[in-house]
Amino acid sequence: MAARISAVQGVKGLSSRIVTRQFSGPLVGGTRGWKNETSQGSSTGVFVYSPDSSVTWPDEKLGVLGNTDPSFRLPGNTGLSVSGEYPEPDTRAKYQKSDFLTRPSNKEAQVHALYNAHDYIKYTPGSESVECTDLLDEFPKLIDLEMENVQIYAHDTPMLLRKDMKSLFPGRDIESGVFTTITYSHHTEHDMSKWSEQVEAERDSSMEKFVQVAKEICGRLKEEGYWADFIDPSSGTPHYGAHTNTTMFETDEKFRSLGFTIEDLGCCKVILHPDFGRNVFVGCIVTDASKSSFVVDEIFEDLLGFSDLEPDHV
Repeated sequence: MAARISAVQGVKGLSSRIVTRQFSGPLVGGTRGWKNETSQGSSTGVFVYSPDSSVTWPDEKLGVLGNTDPSFRLPGNTGLSVSGEYPEPDTRAKYQKSDFLTRPSNKEAQVHALYNAHDYIKYTPGSESVECTDLLDEFPKLIDLEMENVQIYAHDTPMLLRKDMKSLFPGRDIESGVFTTITYSHHTEHDMSKWSEQVEAERDSSMEKFVQVAKEICGRLKEEGYWADFIDPSSGTPHYGAHTNTTMFETDEKFRSLGFTIEDLGCCKVILHPDFGRNVFVGCIVTDASKSSFVVDEIFEDLLGFSDLEPDHV
């Protein structure tokens, strides 16, 4: 232990010195090791040893075989200070407990905020006229579609088509029960059987719009407890489903069962729409919700403004 003497002001006409001891614990004067418990104004120093100190004092009986403090490994219980300070700053990363189990999820936080707002408006007189201002007359559409250029129809999937599509969805029994196929047809400006930079740009734009619509429809169906997926036009495979070697591209013969015509030009195949001809981009969405179910009618009412999903030509 090292002693340090500091002069302080004494009584009248006299000088006194108080001896304060500084101990070689991990935190001098801190809450670990020796702690100064001297009362204010007292000339007697009181030091209390705290058992949570990490300093391991040598055992005289064990001698050199005894445990020593890792900070003082050199002879004479001395050690090196890399930083020039004592105690050495702890550079180890502080362990932080994960609050994953205690932290509320985004959904829980939003629901809690809605409940709080509801209770505040319900039980605070006069709050409704202040808080409920600038409300929208109707919920805004999540997707802005030019519906004059888009046709979306729901079909009761024929049994032959179910058998052809079975390998697209391994692990699902689509041959029995309800299986609805929703076709998305976008009337394009250019003939999709030809190639040019303008055609490619319009095709990319049509694919992007279809993916947005398909995700919205699938999301709404899944929220109601139904299964739903769509064929990714870039890969010809289910977007959410497991990987499969079976594909269903836009010019696949399977679309014949849904009212389209597949024309073989020799070098390639082209899909023809009954109304749009070759100027069309076609996408496909599937679900186990019935086409006459309330949720499907509601989705198409929100997206299209009408719920008549039955094409005249099918």
